[in-house]
Amino acid sequence: MTLNLAERLAAAGLAPVPEAFRAAFAPAQFYLYEWCDYWLHLPEADRLHVGDAWLTPTVGAYFRLRLENRLGLTILQPFAQARPLCPPVGVEVLSPKFPTPQAHVAFFQGLLTDLFTRAARLPFTVQAETARGVVEAVQPPSPLFVLHLLCQYAAALREALALVQAQPHRCLTEHPAWLPLAQAAEADAEVLLSVVTATEQWQPAARAFPLAQRLRGHAPARVWQRRPEETYDTPENRFVRHFLEQVLVAAEGLARQPWWPNVPPERQRRVVESISLLRQTLGQPLFAEVGPLHVLPLTSQVLLRRDGYRELLALWQQFQRARRPLFGALQHAVEVRDVATLYETWVFFALVEELAVVLDASPALDVRVSVEEGLRWNAVARLGAAGNLVYNQSPPSFSVGLRPDFTWRRQGRPEVVLDAKFRLERPWGAEDADMPEATARRADLYKMHTYRDALGVRAAVALYPGDEALFYAVGRGRVSPVTLAEIITGDLSGVGALPMKPFEEV
Repeated sequence: MTLNLAERLAAAGLAPVPEAFRAAFAPAQFYLYEWCDYWLHLPEADRLHVGDAWLTPTVGAYFRLRLENRLGLTILQPFAQARPLCPPVGVEVLSPKFPTPQAHVAFFQGLLTDLFTRAARLPFTVQAETARGVVEAVQPPSPLFVLHLLCQYAAALREALALVQAQPHRCLTEHPAWLPLAQAAEADAEVLLSVVTATEQWQPAARAFPLAQRLRGHAPARVWQRRPEETYDTPENRFVRHFLEQVLVAAEGLARQPWWPNVPPERQRRVVESISLLRQTLGQPLFAEVGPLHVLPLTSQVLLRRDGYRELLALWQQFQRARRPLFGALQHAVEVRDVATLYETWVFFALVEELAVVLDASPALDVRVSVEEGLRWNAVARLGAAGNLVYNQSPPSFSVGLRPDFTWRRQGRPEVVLDAKFRLERPWGAEDADMPEATARRADLYKMHTYRDALGVRAAVALYPGDEALFYAVGRGRVSPVTLAEIITGDLSGVGALPMKPFEEV
């Protein structure tokens, strides 16, 4: 049995994606709004697969389709007795904040542009407690990680390759060969043994020739000799070639990513220059005789100590950490247009920049990895002696575990927690406005009370793409106006919400 799911979706009130936005929303064919009910009539189905969840009929043969906190691309597919009834259909989930698909696309593209712009301005490093245990990754690297690697380490890569090409590692190898007797240059025990045993090389010679006297009137026409040659085909150069080929393949794939047009021109230029550098380097005569890599020479003293090779080994270690949750989750969010996750990531970069101005400090952002816990997303923005902003860390709670998005730590102690919320409420009387003033949701303020009480911090603040700043100070009531600087550097104690928008048109 095969049903026409597109007709059923249209009957349920889902709107088809306008032709002008099909490329932007692909592979979605329809769109719907978050937090709204859509009743899908499917008498042939007993279950409906919605993204990574399963729905069963609510009333008779009607499925209640209501998507909450799931902006972006979602796949729908009905099943009967564990068998799909038709091919899956993509649906784009929009926020009620955006009245049209055009407004949603404009926000999404603006958010990506601002996200990449801010990320480009921050010094980004990947750190680990130890470099031991780094092995070659089986999975391909995240394109977003490759973008960061090329932009942040383009100069280091260029300098390392220049050092390698100026003084490439080479070694002497022996190529045994049978040479005419007149060209023989050595006569050790091994050579003399080959003369005696290789009788097929003998030919008649005058008795006056001393060697002929020993060989009963014969002398060797050719003699086995060792021929030392210098070669660049070393394990270390094979490692370099292998690494450069990996980076080149990953870099060339960036231009095929759907978010590539949102990358700032300066970063695109760095990527193009890096690709050109890699191609030119691999085309050098040095690598023409270098064979494929079979074993990683990670204990080689050349890789560990020699200029150029040492730096390339460090870059390779960075490259192998490319599957960190930071980049894997962000890449997936871009692919499925998960605006909430992208907004949360954008808020982190925006907070780092704003705190740098407020505290007059130069931020340094790093991602750490623990040998005991493996790879984990725990980014830290260090702002000198002023403090650190930690992403997705769980401060100690006296009750259940809680994980706010961001924790401001000063002198090693959590002081303020902040949570990104891509949710809005309209003020009373603004329901019919085209672009109403946006306020924080009451439920989010309740959550801030929970954070402050359970985590024992001075303040808990929700961050949302709205217009109104709210803060309720202990013993003082509502404080207005209030800024992030006053909350971070002052002594305000309480809960609130602050607006943070990627660009002014929102």
